[in-house]
Amino acid sequence: MQVHCMQIKIVSMGSANIQDDTSSKLVSVNLDLKDKLSTVRQKLAQHSKVKMNDMLSFANKNSNDISGSSLAEIAREDEENITLENILDNESKTIYLISEPDWRFFKDKLKLEYGRNVTLEKANKRAFTMVDCEMNEVVDGYENSTSQIDLEEDKITKNDFLLIADIDIPNFAKFGVSIGNSNVKNSNFVTRLTYNIIEYNKMSLKFKLEPTTEFIEAIKDVIDSKDPRKFKDIVNEFGQFIPNEVILGGKAYFSLNKNNSSKYESFKLFGGKEVCYNDFNEKDWVESLRDFKNWSCINLKDPVNIFQLLPEDLRKQILSLVGKKIIYTSIEDFTYKLPESGSQLINIPKNILEILQHKDADCNIFATVIDKKEKDIFSCQIIWPLNEDPRLVIHCIQKKFAERICKLKIRWMIIGYDINFDFNRSDPNIKLKIIKDDFDGPNCKAITKPLDLEYDPLSLSLCFGIPVLRKSDDLNNSLVIGHYFFNDKENRKIGSHLFSYCLEKKHFVKLPDFTFYTLVISNYPNSDNYGISTFQHTSKIRRMFNFIKFNSLKSNPKFFSLYSTENGYDPPIFLKQKINGIRIRYINVNYCNQNDCICKSKRFKRMGKNLKYAFLDPKDSN
Repeated sequence: MQVHCMQIKIVSMGSANIQDDTSSKLVSVNLDLKDKLSTVRQKLAQHSKVKMNDMLSFANKNSNDISGSSLAEIAREDEENITLENILDNESKTIYLISEPDWRFFKDKLKLEYGRNVTLEKANKRAFTMVDCEMNEVVDGYENSTSQIDLEEDKITKNDFLLIADIDIPNFAKFGVSIGNSNVKNSNFVTRLTYNIIEYNKMSLKFKLEPTTEFIEAIKDVIDSKDPRKFKDIVNEFGQFIPNEVILGGKAYFSLNKNNSSKYESFKLFGGKEVCYNDFNEKDWVESLRDFKNWSCINLKDPVNIFQLLPEDLRKQILSLVGKKIIYTSIEDFTYKLPESGSQLINIPKNILEILQHKDADCNIFATVIDKKEKDIFSCQIIWPLNEDPRLVIHCIQKKFAERICKLKIRWMIIGYDINFDFNRSDPNIKLKIIKDDFDGPNCKAITKPLDLEYDPLSLSLCFGIPVLRKSDDLNNSLVIGHYFFNDKENRKIGSHLFSYCLEKKHFVKLPDFTFYTLVISNYPNSDNYGISTFQHTSKIRRMFNFIKFNSLKSNPKFFSLYSTENGYDPPIFLKQKINGIRIRYINVNYCNQNDCICKSKRFKRMGKNLKYAFLDPKDSN
């Protein structure tokens, strides 16, 4: 049976009242009532006036609706089992189609495949293709709230900061999105504005994304150039991050004019039909949101850096080219009772342990400590047994100990690959390198080790070291592994000199099994944060001036390391870090009765005449 003239009525989801619908189309279509709906779909898709697509579904009048004014959608998988005559309204000869949301429609309309930059603006080029999407209707998605914004009004409107006002702000802050106080309820800023926010959350979309060929080729071009600075060009073109989930619907925010409560000082809409901001009718605006075609993206969730969605091999090549960075540093006040042994094991903060667990980041931990009262010399090293969490052991290096309360400052620093791919975090010209040396029972009290690092008097590298012991026991916990670096001018190499001192025996002992990590910094700028300096003898007045200067700046622990300008010609030395500088301290070995001890060496008499020190004061990233 052929039907030549058939009325096709399309009803948008959310407003499926047949009588109120005005989108009916009278078209001439050749259809067979015995055709399966899947076949009918193909025919209608080819018709110029119907343009059947994935957003349209067949529908029946709802048999449970007595008035007969609502529709029941037919599932796509049932179209193979239902014929046209089963759904045709015989009285009006009408086929009903429901226009329903489809992620492909939103993908194109809202450009969901495009990354965003730190001002939340969409990128110029498309970095991804959406290959799949999970759509979930939001039930009871109405919200009415207020928020105080500590940013200029024009900036808020331009950059749409309220798109992320109700999500996990730290997730966006790590990408450099400047939203620091955008949702602070109690603020003293002059620029504070109180906004009323009305939200209608309709649907969430969770994406499955794949990088575009253009994005991948752009990445490969930068890798081939071996110039990591060009990754910033990639970010400028393709954006810095992309959300894995968005919330669709409508959002209105506005602040009332203090002089006239009926007018708005500022007003903005996301989604819904445009309305006059001086005469905002919420009822009409909400009614317009019944049609999904009027929905907009009103919340961004679960952001991910665009480089994190690349294939693993490309991610590794990017990280290798960029190199390791200082990805975390913080300062912790620590108080404990100094035990008679002179050493104390402490747990490493949980947030630092979580960073160390990221295998792709390949992290190394460094630490330094100072005594607030500046009474004693403190040193620290890491103990990290297999299959256990690392811990920090703090040593007080004195000949005699008295139990007392110690107030220390500990500075933590994590070096690793930045798996968040934040190329704005640090200067791309500065190069960081970690050299790892394993020592398995060296059976000696001191050892000299050339580093895989060339000595260049015109461009000196900064070296900072930390020992990591592999076993935790009473003996190892009382061992202080000291070190300094030296310039091997003859072989044009930089080397390290390591030695072991036992707090329990008050003497130099054989080195244990341990690993020594050396942080090498090159191409560093001349600044107060990096450098190499010489020890200077200063007057009491000068020292007092330095004390006032450093103390006024609330000086915090810095990383120091000793340099010898000669090839291992200096005795075992420890550093005492103070607020106004550092001091060299030697272990008192006048009463040593061991003829083979390293303190008997003729090198001991040099007394550090050729010493310099390197310093590093990383910016606090906490």
